[in-house]
Amino acid sequence: MPPKRPPQGSAEPPAQLEESTTEAETEAALTAEERACTAPPGASEQADTRAAKGVRYDAEQNTIVLSGAAPTTLAAVGAALDRPELLAELGGGEWLLSANLELRAGADLAISGPAVRWLKLRSDSEGFVSIKARGGRLTISDTCVSSWDPGQQKVDQELADGRSFVLARDGAWMGIYRSQLQYLGYAANESYGLAWRLEGTGGEIVASELAYNYYGLYTFEVADLLIRGNEVHHNLQYGIDPHTDSSGLIIEENTAHHNGKHGIILAEGCSDSIVRNNVVYNNILHGIVLYNDSDNNTVEGNTVYGNGQQGINLNNVRGNRVVGNTVYANTKDGIGVGQKATENLLANNIVRDNQAHGIYLYSDAEENTIEGNRISGNGRFGIYLKSAGNWITAGNEVFGNAIGVHARAEDLPSDAREQNRIYDNREADVKVGG
Repeated sequence: MPPKRPPQGSAEPPAQLEESTTEAETEAALTAEERACTAPPGASEQADTRAAKGVRYDAEQNTIVLSGAAPTTLAAVGAALDRPELLAELGGGEWLLSANLELRAGADLAISGPAVRWLKLRSDSEGFVSIKARGGRLTISDTCVSSWDPGQQKVDQELADGRSFVLARDGAWMGIYRSQLQYLGYAANESYGLAWRLEGTGGEIVASELAYNYYGLYTFEVADLLIRGNEVHHNLQYGIDPHTDSSGLIIEENTAHHNGKHGIILAEGCSDSIVRNNVVYNNILHGIVLYNDSDNNTVEGNTVYGNGQQGINLNNVRGNRVVGNTVYANTKDGIGVGQKATENLLANNIVRDNQAHGIYLYSDAEENTIEGNRISGNGRFGIYLKSAGNWITAGNEVFGNAIGVHARAEDLPSDAREQNRIYDNREADVKVGG
């Protein structure tokens, strides 16, 4: 069968909430060999094997270097090398890459099915190989890319000695479409699994599956990347992780679940981006996170449930809009805002049935606005303003929680009851205190 296609769009979550997993259960899932890419049986489509120009092999670095200006294919690179110990077609559309592959500026390589249905990157106790677009153009479509241990005849699940990865940097462009990238990456800079790095590097990833990698996806100082319609699951650390001064990202219609930390996180100065219409559930920590100077972003229309801590977390960030999300059944709070987060807007969200608070402002969060939200059925407070200097404005409906609203007297607007509907909470509708 061809590589599995992930679900598209921001479909409603199942009526029966999936049971939240423990970290041990996630680790067990991560080592499930049956989750590896599966190439379909049968012969591959006739491949274009015309010899590619600008192909050389650097034996000292064990690296195939592409520098030609004309577009080429993996089969054409193999024909130009004519060295199956470096790049071999195994049959049925399966290929084994046993040398690093590097695309220099001007190179343009397509790795595509059905001619390449499964590209296996050699990765074992003796070492591993990587694919790096360093200024070149790389397209991966309708295929599967994974690590591979030829001796064991299975994907590489041992991270201690390193593992294969795919990287674009130095002004490269990398586009990934309808593909699977699995069992890639380990804990080293640039080697997290799948990454775009450094200013001028660009691309997109659409309708693909990222699973059982160290990080599902990582960016560093990258602008305007499109991340749309992917399924990102069972990665050891984060699912989707734009990082360090990445900006202008569009992260939409993805499903992020069962990742070892957060489902989606923008961290360390990621700005002016959109996180929209994603479904984020059953991640070990938070669902969606904006962290440490990740300012002026929009988190909109997402469905976030069943995560091990908060559904949506804002931490030391400014000027973000969290609007129109549905956040429910998270183990702690629905939406948490803390660590000096300021001037953020929480509006028109549905926040229900979280085990702790619905909306929780803490740790010197200030000048944040809460308006037009529907907050119900949470185990503790509907809205808890532990931090001073925030505003509950108009249009919130708060009902069916243990306590509706908790705030200091000076932080509770005098007309809060008139401007908002706060009713039928189990212990009290409004509690005033420190």
